[in-house]
Amino acid sequence: MRDTDNLPASVTVESLAHAVTKLADEVYLSLETIGTALTTLWNGLIEKPRSTDLAPLRETILGELERRGKLFHGAGVVLADGVLVDRPLYLEWWSLDVQRGPQRLTLELNPQSEYFYDYTGMDWFAIPRDHGKRWVYGPNLDYACSDQYVCTFAVPVTITSGTFLGIAGADVPVAAIEEVLLPRFRASGQRVLLVNDEGRVIMGTDPEFTTGSKTSRMDRSAAAVPIEAVPWSLRPLGSMARH
Repeated sequence: MRDTDNLPASVTVESLAHAVTKLADEVYLSLETIGTALTTLWNGLIEKPRSTDLAPLRETILGELERRGKLFHGAGVVLADGVLVDRPLYLEWWSLDVQRGPQRLTLELNPQSEYFYDYTGMDWFAIPRDHGKRWVYGPNLDYACSDQYVCTFAVPVTITSGTFLGIAGADVPVAAIEEVLLPRFRASGQRVLLVNDEGRVIMGTDPEFTTGSKTSRMDRSAAAVPIEAVPWSLRPLGSMARH
């Protein structure tokens, strides 16, 4: 059965916004599951945790990767500075390789290294930390891991004392978002774009605006339709028929 087989005869921009929200909610549901696993593990430890104490999270993370399939390229937890005894910075981040199985991401977290990956200042980490809200960053080219356009979703993870432990996150390839949403977008019969809060295109049905491009030269006569779950919006550009 094709994705378009169950689509209504008339697909409105509002129904497209609902479909995007539904997709984002599914991503955040997985992240809440991973975040809950982290707080449960944390609360069960008597002493301040070490990085090795986080090993049991692997089962939950891999479970969500299997559950979401191609929608997740990688997922896990990224810890706040200083919450572990033995590591200033640390992450338990995994992906599933069809041939090699589970793969743990290893990054250079030594501040003295020229290749130091300081995630503490990156939006996907800093905004959940500083504002206590879930966030999504991108689309951006993921040079460190997959060399493809991804959107990084993140939720803050805190314990009852209010201490920020870090974020639970997932890298969602734009190609996977397109696979879910593009049939609906095309069925609307409109040129419509999904853009982020900076006006960068995530996906759409107008080939003039590719992923990552800016919409500053776009005709803004049509009102943007906000997405409830994420800081994104839909920009309708009119009929797909060219004149």
